[in-house]
Amino acid sequence: MWFNLAVAALCGILYWESPLCACILLIIIIYQCILKKQSNLLLIIFPMVICSAFYTHPSPVPSFNWLESDQGRLTTDFTLLDDLVVDGDLLNGTLEVNHQKVHFSYFIKSEQEQKKIVHHLPYFQQCRSILQLKKPLPNTNGLKFDYAESLNRQNIHYTAELEHLNIDDCKPVTLGMVDTVKRYRVELADRMIKTDRFNIRYVTALTLGDIRFLSSEELDVLKNLGIYHLYAISGSHVALVSVQLYFILKRLYVPLHWCTAFMVILIPVYTILTGLSPSVIRASLFILLYMLLKRFGITLLDSLSLSFLLFLLVDASAIADIGFQLSYFISLSLIFTSNLYHDKGPVMLLIITGLISQLASLPILLMNFNVFQPIGIVTNLLFIPFFTYIMFPLCTIMLIFEMLFYHLPPFFDGFLIAVFYINDLMIKVFQRLPVYQLTIGNQWPMFYLFLTAMVLTACYQLKRGWLYLIVSLLLISGLMAGWMYVQPHAERMTFIDVGQGDSAILESGGQVMITDTGGRIELPKEDWQKRRKVNAAIHFNVLAFLKESGYSKVDYLLLTHPDADHFGEAVHLLENIKVDSIILNTAAPGNEKYQPLIELAAERGTRLIDAGQMASFQVGRARVELLNTDGHFNDENDSSIVSRVTLDRIYMLMADLPLAGETILEDRICSRPADVLKVGHHGSKTSTSDVLLNCLKPKYAVISAGRNNRFGHPHTEVIEKLQSRDITILNTQSEGKVEFTNRMTTGKNP
Repeated sequence: MWFNLAVAALCGILYWESPLCACILLIIIIYQCILKKQSNLLLIIFPMVICSAFYTHPSPVPSFNWLESDQGRLTTDFTLLDDLVVDGDLLNGTLEVNHQKVHFSYFIKSEQEQKKIVHHLPYFQQCRSILQLKKPLPNTNGLKFDYAESLNRQNIHYTAELEHLNIDDCKPVTLGMVDTVKRYRVELADRMIKTDRFNIRYVTALTLGDIRFLSSEELDVLKNLGIYHLYAISGSHVALVSVQLYFILKRLYVPLHWCTAFMVILIPVYTILTGLSPSVIRASLFILLYMLLKRFGITLLDSLSLSFLLFLLVDASAIADIGFQLSYFISLSLIFTSNLYHDKGPVMLLIITGLISQLASLPILLMNFNVFQPIGIVTNLLFIPFFTYIMFPLCTIMLIFEMLFYHLPPFFDGFLIAVFYINDLMIKVFQRLPVYQLTIGNQWPMFYLFLTAMVLTACYQLKRGWLYLIVSLLLISGLMAGWMYVQPHAERMTFIDVGQGDSAILESGGQVMITDTGGRIELPKEDWQKRRKVNAAIHFNVLAFLKESGYSKVDYLLLTHPDADHFGEAVHLLENIKVDSIILNTAAPGNEKYQPLIELAAERGTRLIDAGQMASFQVGRARVELLNTDGHFNDENDSSIVSRVTLDRIYMLMADLPLAGETILEDRICSRPADVLKVGHHGSKTSTSDVLLNCLKPKYAVISAGRNNRFGHPHTEVIEKLQSRDITILNTQSEGKVEFTNRMTTGKNP
């Protein structure tokens, strides 16, 4: 009954995203109830669907001017919460002001101030400063990850920058029990890090769920190998701790009712101590419900379903959390195949559960990230036993020692070095292997429902024997691989919103060409200012666009000139996706800036093409012509490669070519009119002459410029020129991405 009610609640939630999927699931429930002669359950199921739909009805998103995100300055007292992170010259986290949470950042002024803050982070302390409030922007490129929506799910509606912060003036506030445990958790993590033991940052991640001290590179390695979930506290860690604790208590001959009582107290504390992530809450709630209600005949499936309903009742937005989705679907798959675990040895049990978990994660990962690493199946078969029996118990014992004695005995060092030597060795071995990545573009919800049904069917086949499972896995793999190559691709030109920079993506015939990557000028920093976590912007715009469009490689990367706002993210692009060819102007002034990219291209087997040797080429059925590829250039902007792209419309991309360059190339540029003009130099008055506009006669003018940029782009003179000719102006500042297919759409008006 409880499972049917949970699925009914899910139907109500899905109705707003995919009415068809919701109806199909509801029909399956109704059929099951009739088949099992439980028609009376329909009297509860239908109200559950209706109530769930009304309860999770999405609120309309209030629109605001993307150019005016500033919400004013405020001088006030506020309370800093428990997620403070010092990373180089940046302090960020969450503060609470007037009973509202605000995500803040503070740029540390000196090394001395940084040391002072690190020595005494003001968790749950009341401070005073001037807050520059901002409204977080939605995803202006219309992609899945939406920072504003992510903050909204945490009940955070504003971001702020602190003008100053004097921690000497901060005062502790009175805390409740939950916040006291939260403060103890972060202070314990800080204390462990200060011991400076070998790889202690991994120990804090494994035991307290605190990944503040791991660098972006370390996290990326774990994600690429599909083992990140082992290093971040999840539901499996809660289950492991519960089983180990229950085993110890039974070995000590503690009566069953005392075991239960002890677990009921300890599990909630452990949940808070490890960061209250949705997957941890799910696992804790599931275990507690089963322990307390088992005597009343409740099953594992009932406990999972009850925890799902209770979770949604408290926080319906949690269903959008990826950890929540993975935790529940993997748990459901494991329960669905639970009869396989009888009479199995520990090693075989870990292999079976690891295989089912990886299989169950497939639809969730494709739906949220568009990629799946099959190598994760192999890595988990090796790493899960290693973590279960060696690494996690060792780290847990170290945590207990630190909690009880405020000290880690020296003999732990030898164990820690030996264990992480094996761990690092396995990681290095797998890093050397060629990693195949399954990339599937965004699909209709029915696709993921169908894939989910296939996964559950494969799990069911495991009951009949390994041969049936292998056949099912091969079938799923074949279908996914086949779909990866036959999935339809768009015929379009998209100008990506990369802030103060340029990036355009041309797609045709399953091929893709990127013109510039965006980027920003990185000023020299002292060692204390350098950050562990450097999230390359390209992950959230160009790379995310490619993945959601279903591309696993780039055919051409055209770099117009060596300005950081045009090629600054190129290295990050090459590090994360295969690029067949890079086209650049080897005679451009400042081309020495390309050197790190050229070296990486040689390592990755990417072909380098001198633009002067390639006047034109095809991308699918699109024709690309390159202009301004030879001659004498005075500076970097002067050497900008201009491109004319013909794909249903004619597009003229001017890069940063100045007025003098436009005059020199006038005959070639004006040989044909253009439908779309990518305005030169972000709308600067140093480009876009009257002669250019008169000869090209564009219908649309696309301007790529950053919001509130220090250059004042686009300049009024250029805007007036365009308006006087009735040219439709499409500015990424106000419109987000600009996309041309058989029609024109933008990030704001898809």
